[in-house]
Amino acid sequence: MNLDGAHVVVTGASRGIGAATARACALAGARVTLLARSQDVDTRVAEIVAAGGRAQALRVDLTDPGAVATAAGRILADGPVNVLVNNAGAGRFLSVAETPPQEAVAMMASPYFAAYHATYAFLPGMLARKRGCIVNVTSPASRIVWPGATAYTAARWAMRGFTKALQADLAGTGVRAMLVTPGKVASAYFASNPGSEGRLPRIARLIPTLSPEDVAEAIVVGLRRDRADVVLPWSLRLLFAVHALAPWPVEALMVRTGWRRPAVDE
Repeated sequence: MNLDGAHVVVTGASRGIGAATARACALAGARVTLLARSQDVDTRVAEIVAAGGRAQALRVDLTDPGAVATAAGRILADGPVNVLVNNAGAGRFLSVAETPPQEAVAMMASPYFAAYHATYAFLPGMLARKRGCIVNVTSPASRIVWPGATAYTAARWAMRGFTKALQADLAGTGVRAMLVTPGKVASAYFASNPGSEGRLPRIARLIPTLSPEDVAEAIVVGLRRDRADVVLPWSLRLLFAVHALAPWPVEALMVRTGWRRPAVDE
């Protein structure tokens, strides 16, 4: 896909991967619409414009289907959308016993239902034009699980399942779905979710930490090359390949080097 002149919508675009992806797409020639709840998204737009890109922002709660429909109507009134990047996501690494039901619902609402609402809003136009791409960003937890992050993991598996189902649904339509799975990213996520970083399995230290710009570049390259599945860095791809061939040893290592439930005094 040629991004020059394309209209790209990026969710969760106020910081991290979303902000970096919006900027990378704009510098590749796209017109970018940034969606987020935080007013920081306006700052990201100003930065893109200052760099010579074209961008606008809408503040919207992506877990609210009515709000998403309203925002999509405003966006589509200015012309068609060629690419939707579903990047919005939240959630702490917690076991089931530590996770109140309302927090588990919130973790499923973003990323999964946020991605569903946005896709539902923008996909019909892509289908009518027989071209476009839905990009869904997820976590390595969508393929290999570790202890102490149960609801978070379930939501990321939902994103992977949603993408794979979309790829089947969209076969032959001219519209594509691309799944992006980066390893650990140096962003504000862990600062905003105290204790989560410490629950990463020790084996994960063998995989280099990425910058948001690394992931944004991979997304742009994936769009240009019509990729269906983007995994980075290469060491994570290797881990996934080993897991596909020998799942039990890899899963045992994740458990053995991961979070341990505190002992309960009898």
